[in-house]
Amino acid sequence: MSRARDTEPWADEMQIELLRQAGPTRRVQLCFELTAMAWNAARSAFDRMYPHETQDERDRRFLTSIYGRQLADDFIAYRQKVKGPKNERLTP
Repeated sequence: MSRARDTEPWADEMQIELLRQAGPTRRVQLCFELTAMAWNAARSAFDRMYPHETQDERDRRFLTSIYGRQLADDFIAYRQKVKGPKNERLTP
């Protein structure tokens, strides 16, 4: 099994043991938390890179990078239909 290059072997082993002891429910919870953290970090990066765009424009750009243009456009169109346009811009 490949190990993290930036982690000492003893710390890596301890982490694996703690995850084993945590049980399946806690491991799934950690998975969701880490996924949300990564998603939010990536989304925040788009906000910083494109502050001149509206929220809809940034969301479309972000979702396009993950799911492709068609699904991103479909999502934005649906959200606008349900909640109205998100035209706020960030102040850099």
